Amino acid sequence: MQSPSEKRFLALWTEAGKHAALSEIMPPLAAVLNEVIDLQELYLFAYNGVDEWRISGSWQYKPGPERTPPQGVIDASILTKISAWAHVTTPLSDQQDTEHLAVIAGLLGADYRERASVLMPLRRNKQLIGIAALFCASPCSTEQGQELIGLAEPLLACIENDQQLTDIQRLRARAEADRQSLLSRLGRRSLSENIVGAEGGLKQVMRRVNQVAPTPAGVLILGETGAGKEVIARAVHERSARHNGPFLRVNCGALPPELIDSELFGHEKGSFTGALASRRGWFERAGGGTLFLDEVGELPPAAQVRLLRVLQDGIIQKVGSEHDVQVDVRVIAATHRDLPKMVQEGSFREDLWYRLAVFPIILPTLNERLDDVEDLAKHFIQRAAMRMGVPVPPLSPADVRNLKRYNWPGNVRELGSVLERAVILGHGEYLDLEMALGAPSPKPKSANKRDATDLANSVSDPADESLEAVITAHIKHMLADTKGRVDGPHGAAKRLGVNVSTLRAKLRKLGIDANAFRASSRD
Repeated sequence: MQSPSEKRFLALWTEAGKHAALSEIMPPLAAVLNEVIDLQELYLFAYNGVDEWRISGSWQYKPGPERTPPQGVIDASILTKISAWAHVTTPLSDQQDTEHLAVIAGLLGADYRERASVLMPLRRNKQLIGIAALFCASPCSTEQGQELIGLAEPLLACIENDQQLTDIQRLRARAEADRQSLLSRLGRRSLSENIVGAEGGLKQVMRRVNQVAPTPAGVLILGETGAGKEVIARAVHERSARHNGPFLRVNCGALPPELIDSELFGHEKGSFTGALASRRGWFERAGGGTLFLDEVGELPPAAQVRLLRVLQDGIIQKVGSEHDVQVDVRVIAATHRDLPKMVQEGSFREDLWYRLAVFPIILPTLNERLDDVEDLAKHFIQRAAMRMGVPVPPLSPADVRNLKRYNWPGNVRELGSVLERAVILGHGEYLDLEMALGAPSPKPKSANKRDATDLANSVSDPADESLEAVITAHIKHMLADTKGRVDGPHGAAKRLGVNVSTLRAKLRKLGIDANAFRASSRD
């Protein structure tokens, strides 16, 4: 047969297990406590373990005049006094300790000094986690205080559950904000949009993606810079059993050699100068998901050895730790380097190559999938317009022809950059493609001198030439017209409507010497 105290203890635990949010549990908690003492108001305070107290939950007796509960963060000046409560083993009432009553008055307002109160420290492993403040119609007796202290454990559980729920909601909100920020930067509506060219130039690639995605096999993506290796890696992840787990990308070429181990595997506090706290590495953070190691060919030999162990055994060891940590991660690697050649030269481990290249996927360059250029262009134009909040400019057949004629050394990434620049230059009204590629398209003036005309090397029929040839000829015409001057109010950059540094970079890329035009003008 249960005693009334045991029934109340069980009732509190039952309520603590029903709900995580304190806003839902405060009335039934107060009802149970009201069986012990004539309760009028109940407040539960939570400490974040660093420097902040907050009111997690409040309840007031409704028939009386309703009080506005305290809001927000508690004044930090009382933290020292509250922290001293860790040794207290009984509830503190206004009849026992006026100093602590003054503290609670500081928490809730000076008018609480005149009321009968009970303060219950709520601790876990001798650490103060919370406080229950009870305001009653009459003073608390010794017997009532003893029963209340026996009910501290379920009250503490209620606070801890609420804190965990708050942390989860905060992390979820932060993750959603990061997702929306990423989508905004990418100009996409979701992370799982269809891959442009999946039924065209990437058809064979996507067939291999669909083959390997459901398996646990490692994947090595080979392709030139800007070909879309991360897009394919994400496609493998989204089609795998790990699609609900994280997808994290690490650019191995951007990791300082002295920090590679710390970044990939984590470190313990004090393991090196500046290690002020323990840190999880990329492998741990990607647990249950996929870790995309981009530019894996840039890893130094020492890091290659440690990566090989992870791939073989699924075990990492943090910097400064003697303990192994088991990780559950699928690794997808990518590089633009010729890894087989690096293996022959001895700069890349042969055993690591075999581990990474279980299932290689080779990406074609943009020049090898020109049939996808139009669809890619429409995608990038729409994405750029959405990011900038402007109308989507039309893509003309002439634009498509010019795009297909251009040699894309930067592949899909360069195409995206050029089209975004074209949308900006056209203010969303039209696509200023030729300016985006380096020069405007007005007809050049008549050549001033025969030798300047020869230097310009103009083309008679632009339709028969590549877009780069047309741009080269036009820049030469302009240099001839400005007598080789690049900058200044009458220079070629001003006439072309581009930044001086942009034009100089274009001249270097095209191999044009502006001084040659200056010399010819003096002849």
